[in-house]
Amino acid sequence: MPIELLVQALLNGFALALVYVLVALGLTLIFSILGIINFAHGEFYMLGGYATYFGVAVFGLHYVPTLLLAIGAVGLAGVVAERLIFRHLRGKTLNAFIVSLGLLWVLQSGAQLTFGVLDKPVPSAFSGIIRAGRVIISVERFVVVLAAVGLIAVLYGFLQWSRVGRAMRAVAQDPDGAALQGVNIEFTSMLGFAVGCALAGAAGGLLAPVFAVSPPMGALPVVKAFIIIIVGGMGSLPGAVLGGLLLGTVEGIGSLFFSSAAVNVLGFLMVIAVLLVRPRGLFGAA
Repeated sequence: MPIELLVQALLNGFALALVYVLVALGLTLIFSILGIINFAHGEFYMLGGYATYFGVAVFGLHYVPTLLLAIGAVGLAGVVAERLIFRHLRGKTLNAFIVSLGLLWVLQSGAQLTFGVLDKPVPSAFSGIIRAGRVIISVERFVVVLAAVGLIAVLYGFLQWSRVGRAMRAVAQDPDGAALQGVNIEFTSMLGFAVGCALAGAAGGLLAPVFAVSPPMGALPVVKAFIIIIVGGMGSLPGAVLGGLLLGTVEGIGSLFFSSAAVNVLGFLMVIAVLLVRPRGLFGAA
């Protein structure tokens, strides 16, 4: 097999996997802080895609400020969802599971009624290709990769060095201990949920010009995000990043030998293989 073909396949796999890592990081952040799994997370990804579509295709705004506005808008939607719904379900896994499934159908059906069922293309703000020997990547996908890496780095810096980020980590580790140290649990939980949703919205906005936007567009990314989280370990942010890179590697190489439908199955096979060896995931706590 030519090395250029292998590099090309890995590059294509990593480009999408890094965006799915953003969705996975948002899910992981929400699970770590609130102790719930938000099955409607893909719909916040969808909202980011539609916000980008309306900003660029309908109102004619430039893509970059539109993406930032989309991230902020989905973050605000996360604030509303946390205050009205998920605040009362903290630590209630089964109840949150049922409610988030209901929210999934409400948001998806609402999008179908509001925007229609047809796919809506988003004009690309970047054209051209970047060539390194026989390896080619479009400028559009290169920008997506850079933006995803940048957002992951910003999230890491925010959680490591900002006061609010350290408060989120404290709540994730020990809510009662954090409360005794003066951390506002409700505000921190709300902000953590908003950041998690904003990351999903950022992923939707980044991939909106690559793929068309549609009401069910969040289904595949959230499945990929769950694969990443399970492989990396529930509640582990570094595990989510590593899980995404592994998924990108498996799917990139798999695309050389299998159809796109079969490649999607490879992710689940990877989950089975990891759980057989390490049931809690690569970085998950016992």
